[in-house]
Amino acid sequence: MTLLAVFAGYLVGSLPTALWLGRWLGGIDLTAVGSGNPGANNALRSGGPALGAVVLVVEMAKGAGAVLLGETVDPGLGAVASGLGAVAGNLYSSWTGFRGGKGLGITGGVLAVAWPTVLGPIVVVIALAAWLTRSAARAALIAIAALAGFALLWAGLELPVGRGDTGPGGLLALAAGVGFLLWPRHRAGLRRPSPV
Repeated sequence: MTLLAVFAGYLVGSLPTALWLGRWLGGIDLTAVGSGNPGANNALRSGGPALGAVVLVVEMAKGAGAVLLGETVDPGLGAVASGLGAVAGNLYSSWTGFRGGKGLGITGGVLAVAWPTVLGPIVVVIALAAWLTRSAARAALIAIAALAGFALLWAGLELPVGRGDTGPGGLLALAAGVGFLLWPRHRAGLRRPSPV
């Protein structure tokens, strides 16, 4: 059942909604303008605040929906499995030749349902890091590292997760999986820095 949850999450995450929204609402191909990344940051820069906001909300909704779907498929590890599947789908979408976004928006949606008590601290970390470094890639890497630190803190101190019960092992698996998936994509962004 856990593999089914991963697959279900991947299917949700792989839908190229940012590309569709860019074309429908902004009349632009997000892969051909700005950074070429089909995500909220490029949508904001290339299509304006309204498009950026809609893309972010839809990406987060996909992540949240994938976690809820995973919980129904596998009440044990389903939330983590489907959440990681959704992030992988966003990064490596079968709809677009296994190219995709950078996974931050969908990860936010995954955290909002699977681990809501960490979402606020992570948003603060990424905002401060973006302000201090003036680099989207560096801010993302700092937030990814912070998520791993938060997972250790939450598990060690048995802090409340919020909704559901992924347990300490689930938090560590979620943070490790997110780091494994997102780190290479954002590390590559250091070579072509994207200002915030």
